[in-house]
Amino acid sequence: MTKPLSTPGTVIFATFIVILSALLVLHKPLPPGFCEKSSLDRVILHLFEPVIRLFYLYPVILPYNQPLIPEFQTRYLFSQPQDQIWWTRLSLNTLAKTMGPFTLFDWGTVVVKDATWNGVHVRTYQPRNATGGAVVFIHGGGFAIGSVEMYSGLTRRMAKEMNTFVVSIDYRLSPETVFPENLLDCEKALDYLIEKGPQEFGIDPTKIVIVGDSAGGNLATVIAQRRVEKKAEPRLAAQVLLYPLLQMVDLQMVSYRYFHKRLDGFAFVDPRSVAFYYMLYAGVPVEQAKRLVPSVITNGHIKPEHRDTLDEVLSHRSIIESTHLYNLSKVPARWDVVESLEAQDLLDPIIFNPDFSPLMRTHLEGLPRTLIVTCEYDTLRDEGMIYADRLKMAGVDTKLINLKNGFHAMLNMHNEITEASSCLTDVMEWIRELF
Repeated sequence: MTKPLSTPGTVIFATFIVILSALLVLHKPLPPGFCEKSSLDRVILHLFEPVIRLFYLYPVILPYNQPLIPEFQTRYLFSQPQDQIWWTRLSLNTLAKTMGPFTLFDWGTVVVKDATWNGVHVRTYQPRNATGGAVVFIHGGGFAIGSVEMYSGLTRRMAKEMNTFVVSIDYRLSPETVFPENLLDCEKALDYLIEKGPQEFGIDPTKIVIVGDSAGGNLATVIAQRRVEKKAEPRLAAQVLLYPLLQMVDLQMVSYRYFHKRLDGFAFVDPRSVAFYYMLYAGVPVEQAKRLVPSVITNGHIKPEHRDTLDEVLSHRSIIESTHLYNLSKVPARWDVVESLEAQDLLDPIIFNPDFSPLMRTHLEGLPRTLIVTCEYDTLRDEGMIYADRLKMAGVDTKLINLKNGFHAMLNMHNEITEASSCLTDVMEWIRELF
């Protein structure tokens, strides 16, 4: 006769059944090609993505008045934008702590300290026998989310494996702080490193590489451009832009339209969030930003007289649309523009400012050596590719890595996804060659 399960065994078994049932209910098949370099990666993502969707996405999906997909017209746990921002910060920071690597066995190899540089909070990672180079890391999160704590696993690994001093900048976030103050925080921290770094940390100020992901890639790009424009010395040794957010003038590029077709409803960076958080960075009040999203994601915020200029600056779009076809998956045609004079009057003074949309800067000559990482299944893929092409045309030594199976922010899962870990290793090797 089979013995019944013990009480602890019953609890464990019941918990397993509940978790399995929840995953089955939440399961959404990923598109072909997505994270397919490793079958284990795809399995892990199929397990992890529903958890992110459950705790991060579902409570805060913005119930826009005119969504492209009607099922988004509903009520959610946090219906007020301020509450959505609060929950998103809390949930993502909490989820980040569940991902490694954990550092029990490398205790003492990297000295980690929090500090204030020129009024800006930073976290430094200094290996015991660091070489003279330095990495300045600017985290992503749509200018409104993220922290040095959320990225601590990534930045600590970079410091340890490259044996290089790393500083992660905890710039102030939107909507509490808006453009250009977030950018100026990063510049102040960089200025401190250049001035004080040789004495305090033994770094060589001519060997500083600036790294940023997503919105942090925007800030890193702008800093590099501004330093060239001001002829600031010493010059940056290089810039590394990880799936960077570079523009707010065309939210109907093919990578945006593919997301609406195949990835809507997944817990990945979507066009609505890009529009919403970018407007907060621009200083648009949260309720107004929420209301204007439907117009912005169809380019209704662009005045007609600017469209010819944009076609010239973004001319590489046509090449991308003809060569990056998502395994021949049909991408929707451009939607009709939902014009908004309110959005046009509000955003026109800022979205063409290259300090806000760095893809709009016309002269790119003289920029430092550049590595750009894009991901095939990322809303922001096309703008990273366009910027890489424009840099090459300007004579800048530029390398583009497009992760054929990748998705936005995947390097945050460098300890879980083998392709993300491999990409991070390639990035670190590229930086090491400079030093």
